[in-house]
Amino acid sequence: MSLLDGSIRRRDFLKGSAAATAAVAAMGLMGCAPNGGSGEGSKQSDGNGMNPHVVESDTAILEENGEWVTVDCWGNCGGRCINRVFVSDGVVLRQKTHDDFEDSVETPQQRSCPRGHQIRQHVFNVNRVKYPMKRKSWQPGGGENAHGELRGEEGWVRISWDEALDYVAQELKRVYDEYGPRSVVCMGTDWPVLNLLGGRLQWNGTESYGNWYNAPIRMGGNIGGGLPDCMLSNDRLDLQNADTIVFYGMNPTWHSAGNPMYYYRLAKEAGTEFVYVGPEYNVSAGVLEARWIRVRPGTDTAFLLAVAYEMIRLDGESGDIIDWDFLHTYAVGFDAESMPEEAELDENFQAYVLGEYDGTPKTPEWAAEICGTPLEDITWYAQEMQKSKNVMLLHNYAPSRYRGSIDLPQLFLTIACMGGHLGRSGNAVAATFSIESANSGTKLVKLGDPAVGGVKIGAGVTSVVVAKNTLEYSQLPKPTIWKDMDEGHYTCYGDYRNGSPDNGWVKEDGFLPSKEFDFDPKIIVNDYHNPLQATEDINRGIKVFKKMDMVVNIEYRYTLTSQYSDILLPCFTAWEGNLDPDQGDLQVATNGIMRLSRAQCNRDYALFPRPAVQPLFETMNESWIYIELAKRLGFEASDVYGVSDMQAYFNKIAGAQVMDEDGTTYKTLVTIEQEDIDAWGVEGEPQQGEISLKELLKQGYYQVPRTADDNHSFFGYKDFIDDPEENPRSSASGKLEIYCQSKADAINWLGFGPEQLKPYPTYHTTTYEDSFADWEAREKGTHPFIMYQPHYLRRAHTCFDEGAWIREAWPNPLFISVEDAKEKGIATGDTVLVHNDAGKMLRIASVTNTLMPGCVAAPHGPRSYIDLETGIDLGGNENMLVDHKTQDEFFPQCDAYNSCLVDFEKYDGEPLALDCMFEPALWIEEE
Repeated sequence: MSLLDGSIRRRDFLKGSAAATAAVAAMGLMGCAPNGGSGEGSKQSDGNGMNPHVVESDTAILEENGEWVTVDCWGNCGGRCINRVFVSDGVVLRQKTHDDFEDSVETPQQRSCPRGHQIRQHVFNVNRVKYPMKRKSWQPGGGENAHGELRGEEGWVRISWDEALDYVAQELKRVYDEYGPRSVVCMGTDWPVLNLLGGRLQWNGTESYGNWYNAPIRMGGNIGGGLPDCMLSNDRLDLQNADTIVFYGMNPTWHSAGNPMYYYRLAKEAGTEFVYVGPEYNVSAGVLEARWIRVRPGTDTAFLLAVAYEMIRLDGESGDIIDWDFLHTYAVGFDAESMPEEAELDENFQAYVLGEYDGTPKTPEWAAEICGTPLEDITWYAQEMQKSKNVMLLHNYAPSRYRGSIDLPQLFLTIACMGGHLGRSGNAVAATFSIESANSGTKLVKLGDPAVGGVKIGAGVTSVVVAKNTLEYSQLPKPTIWKDMDEGHYTCYGDYRNGSPDNGWVKEDGFLPSKEFDFDPKIIVNDYHNPLQATEDINRGIKVFKKMDMVVNIEYRYTLTSQYSDILLPCFTAWEGNLDPDQGDLQVATNGIMRLSRAQCNRDYALFPRPAVQPLFETMNESWIYIELAKRLGFEASDVYGVSDMQAYFNKIAGAQVMDEDGTTYKTLVTIEQEDIDAWGVEGEPQQGEISLKELLKQGYYQVPRTADDNHSFFGYKDFIDDPEENPRSSASGKLEIYCQSKADAINWLGFGPEQLKPYPTYHTTTYEDSFADWEAREKGTHPFIMYQPHYLRRAHTCFDEGAWIREAWPNPLFISVEDAKEKGIATGDTVLVHNDAGKMLRIASVTNTLMPGCVAAPHGPRSYIDLETGIDLGGNENMLVDHKTQDEFFPQCDAYNSCLVDFEKYDGEPLALDCMFEPALWIEEE
């Protein structure tokens, strides 16, 4: 619910900020009046029932009484599209996307998606946290003083920044002194002040990547820009050279909105055929007229093993299916002739598929019973993988967010190797995720290091944070975090991201064995993330929050995590700040990992957004908050950050580079004058580049035009395929490892799995089989439906979901197959109760014939509105039903949350309204 809703009293929201008053008043001119009405500043109907919707602020734009500013869109969707706002006298009057030049294939406009179109509703939303707040009954000292039982259920009192920071510093010192660093759990990203106090506990989970993170480097793949299996596909101009493009578990129309679907449509127009593999025929498949290969959720390993079987059978019958030269030159472990030297088992993949070790050939008949794929589709897919075709096998990570998917990444690569579909035009096998979607390869424009020599954290993000977390065994597996905190016991298996070139868990590289701890968590701190809403098992999470001595949340909006906190510290958004010395202190939002510091853009261009408005209300930058806390605890600003926000911002721009026309070397992008350095009060040297700083900031981006014959083409694995001796892969053998001893050793060394993992991909029991009380008798269990959670165009995880426009455009459905809906007596529009042992939620049914029976799809990320009497979540958050039982059986950090078993029925209570009609979830200030 946004300020554009006329039912919200602007007067109540605006007090305390003249700048914000002007901003929201201007926004109010844009849309409160219904069609044909006479809202403030609007012109009357033209007599034909049409409202031309010309308002007073149009004059400012037409007369250029202001400027268009390129702003950041910080949602974690990966699009990193161009959004612009028209600012006049510090007020945002309009928003648009990229329209600088005529759109073309070579130099496309970087158009934003609906999430970006409505981001102003997010910045100027009624749920902004305006000033520091304290939960009414909370007091420092712990125990009964915290009144934890009232968290989430009582109002707030406004306090000063000094009071808020004093409270937080006082409680941190008390808990560290009395209980130690394992009693402080950081759910956010930074909080570097905790590292100065001795470290903190933090979650560790593969929530985006599932099982795709545990093996790529070991088996010869890549962790590109921190993303598994990325920077291994081909660039966008090569898509049209494929005969076939496979979308495996992908829906870029929703999860990577912006330009990717445009690039795929161009390939379709050029004659490329598309195939979609997954449990539902999604929007992307429909747009591209893709052939649908039906595979039940989480059963992809069975399907692909049968595809391998059919490729072997078809090649034996007629030849020309499998590229044997490729397998014996570039890969190891497919058959007995290609085993690696370090192999400890005298077993190979081909023999396993043919059933030589377990007596079960992986035939289409065997697989179809599990994956539900028609036999003819399995055979057709195998034929489509033949070596004579140009095939791009592109995947997202959703299929690996299931129990039983531990070998899926290796198997996916194996199928590509069998057809030789790597390292050449029209052929690829890779993730196409986030900024890598539809346009992979070495960046043509890249930003400078904000820390100039800083360290890497998270997904390849350069950090300016000085103090690092030195607490050993500090990682709690994310799938079980609420359970572990509730029970006061956790087992640490290390950090899945960190490690040597083979990506961790290798004994000789000094990784520690797993270790158990009893602990007594007392404080939860968070920044920007929304862990209570976005993490499995909300009900148990609320229980944990209520047990804490203190919960602190740094945020700009009132989220579910904010609701169950004690101290709210409001930060400003990436739209807010100031680069004009005449307007006050210079400041930019650079520290939050989801904001400018991530700086994700697609291959062709880089964004250089800048602040559009002064910080609203009493919000402060996160860095200021951490520094002020550090001071109260006896530290200096330099103990927290190596450089200032403005220096980091300058460094990213001054260090930016653009690929030269030769396609191999980089040159300086930005011309910096001494007066630029002096104006920002930063350290640096003048330099010559391709564009001046003033021009760059006015433009807000830099894009490299492409042509079909330029030197910027990129083909994943090409160097290796051209010369495998000079360009070996990162695996132990230097080749692509279908038999990967390192992978098996690493997973088995963890000691977490129920059995020893084989070095080659094998079949493991799926969630579908687990849904039966008796699989052999095909007797269904208590919760017989698999509920998976697709990403949705309406939001990026939980971000951007508050906008009224986008809620109206994309409701919050539960997708149900026609067959299952008929059996349950449910029609589209009915309210549905979805439940299991973890919780209950309501959603509105959307019955479709594009979904396989036996599963339901609940788009991920809505806000919870929990009815305290019934425990039912009226907001329909799927994490009410996902709990620790979905943890992967081999990989403890893997969030296999799509392995959620539920039941559902038509709700017999009051029907649920569309959530665009919900009252906004707001903090209530006590008098």
